[in-house]
Amino acid sequence: MGGTDPMSHKHDSWGWMLAVDFFFAGMGGAMLVIAGIADLFLGTGMTSVLGNLLGALCIGLGACLLVLELGRPFQSWRVFMNPKAILTIGAWSMVLAMGAGIIFASFGIGSLPWSDAILARKVFAVVSVIFGLIVATYPGILLARHKSRPFWTGAGIMSLFVISSLVTGAAAHIVSQFVFDALASIVTSWQIVDASSSVVLDGLPYLTVALLVLQFILWIGYIWIKKTGTTEREANAADRWISGNYAMHFKGGFLFIGTLLPIVLILVPINLIQVFGTLLVLVGGVVMRLLVVYSGQDRTWLPGEQKYRSRLPIGDEAFLKAWK
Repeated sequence: MGGTDPMSHKHDSWGWMLAVDFFFAGMGGAMLVIAGIADLFLGTGMTSVLGNLLGALCIGLGACLLVLELGRPFQSWRVFMNPKAILTIGAWSMVLAMGAGIIFASFGIGSLPWSDAILARKVFAVVSVIFGLIVATYPGILLARHKSRPFWTGAGIMSLFVISSLVTGAAAHIVSQFVFDALASIVTSWQIVDASSSVVLDGLPYLTVALLVLQFILWIGYIWIKKTGTTEREANAADRWISGNYAMHFKGGFLFIGTLLPIVLILVPINLIQVFGTLLVLVGGVVMRLLVVYSGQDRTWLPGEQKYRSRLPIGDEAFLKAWK
């Protein structure tokens, strides 16, 4: 999907690990938002303990991938030290979201002494919603700030990431509820506050479908605006999604398999079909982020920058090998 460029270097573009980080972190943040809002406004135990815990764990998995993508993992602590950097804000938000999410999920374990502390549960539900939303929004903000990347620039990409995070978060909660119910029926000795699966499985599918419809509309609008109402470079970047090397993955992998087909499957009142539909939503979320990250290879070059980079060593030149 990403293509090759003879002048490309590792520092010029990001790879698949960042895309997968965006997927897990965004989905995990949205899972915390959904769980916290449900707990605050619908009642205690509206989402499964498994889903609540997975929200925090997914953010942690995304953070690990981000550390690996940035390189020098043993110096990753430096990202927390610059309060003015967008990466620092994102890193602290992920840490706080994970901590609040794990504590919030722990209130659903009946054997823990604080499981009946309703006020404390509500406080951590609020904190989970706040920092979960920041984590879900952060990838779009990070990309939108790169003005040299024609496809990313502008506030629209932030909206697309927020919607996708909410879609995948809702889908992950549905899958988690099915798994939780299956495990609970097998292991009856667990002292876990049972979630109201009827509320989750009856309500979340419709929310997921509504978000999928909105996601489809926003993406069509975003591509259309990039193609017709912006700069020539943005129009050229959009062409790659319409008829270029990203078109098949965008239209087939994301729009059809990851968006339109799940709309139909999730509305079918059969559990296995609904689960399959939600899994396709997750696949679509990964495909979308891979496409967006790889589209960052299209960039606006400064005068003379391409000529300069074309003269940089690639790494396998004869004069470099002589020093090895």
